[in-house]
Amino acid sequence: MNDEIELVAEIRPDVDPYAPEARTAARARLRVTRRKPYRLVLAGALAVGVAATAVAVMDGPAREAVPVALATPEMAKMSAEELLGRAAGQAAGDDLRPRADQYIEVSSQVMYSATAVSSGGTSRYLYRNNRTIWQSADGSRAGVLQSERLEPKAYPGWPVPDYAWDNIGEVSLMKLTHCDTVAPLWARYDYFSLSTWPDDVAGMRALLYDEGRNGSGPDQAAWTAVGDILRENYVPPAQRAALFKAAATIPGVTVTENAQDAAGRHGLGAGREFRGIRQEIIFDATTYELLGERQVVVDADQAQAPVGSLLGSTAQLEVKITDTVPAVADDPGAVCPEPAPSPDPANGSSPSPAAEISPYGTPPKPSGTS
Repeated sequence: MNDEIELVAEIRPDVDPYAPEARTAARARLRVTRRKPYRLVLAGALAVGVAATAVAVMDGPAREAVPVALATPEMAKMSAEELLGRAAGQAAGDDLRPRADQYIEVSSQVMYSATAVSSGGTSRYLYRNNRTIWQSADGSRAGVLQSERLEPKAYPGWPVPDYAWDNIGEVSLMKLTHCDTVAPLWARYDYFSLSTWPDDVAGMRALLYDEGRNGSGPDQAAWTAVGDILRENYVPPAQRAALFKAAATIPGVTVTENAQDAAGRHGLGAGREFRGIRQEIIFDATTYELLGERQVVVDADQAQAPVGSLLGSTAQLEVKITDTVPAVADDPGAVCPEPAPSPDPANGSSPSPAAEISPYGTPPKPSGTS
């Protein structure tokens, strides 16, 4: 059986790598089995487009090129400390309080880049999904992921391949098999574990900067962790407020105006630049509620895409508590992963990227790939 997690390992190559124990723990939390076979693709950088130029998007069955106007980010007068502080204040009034036997259900829309190499050559495009994930509130039971394939969009400078249009509208279910793997506190994202995280800025900042996260520098690893913690999770109010306040202390975080999430909603983006890409978390400009994320190119040479290109986007649409999850048959071939070996500094090896633990969507792949 192919490992779903391995197949999406390159979805976010610009994200900092995690330590082996974090990867193993997260694999156990998000181990995927399939209700029916998926056609997967080797995936590229997290992506979504906003540029000063236009790119071609293949729209509809006729595959006609449709220009998409893009715009570069504009810096806001508000500081990151002010925006994230207001988001922290908003968090105090939102408390779901699930029981241990219940599930957190999160609905979202996502767009990511996919790259595939086959006998016919290399292709690259932006694939889109509607997603609903059910995760055990106390982390003790298997969860479920539902994914609906949406129409793809063009990656800057690349045409949308014909196979990317296969099975548009298809809805699939995957089981997130539970494995009894002990992970460090900072790597456990179920509601009950999160409720034991520090509710003060210093304590939360220490978790964000835990050396186990590794990556390309501690500041970038900490900022990446903020997005990972919020994405498709429900963080208790006290810890969420502390998380936002701690995020404001990360060097290099600034605010942009008119940031747009995957659902088209506009807000303020708190973000940090890394390898030519600005990684933003978007908040409603009035209520300061979390809307989603996006990644926008700010340095064409580093990112190898036009400035302003949108390379990734998410939108958190609904978060609620449920008593049950959709029925999905167990996959008899699914097993819990063995602990990953430690990297060997002598030969320059390093842990796999954090994307390896995140089953983002299910893009199709061309014939001739394995």
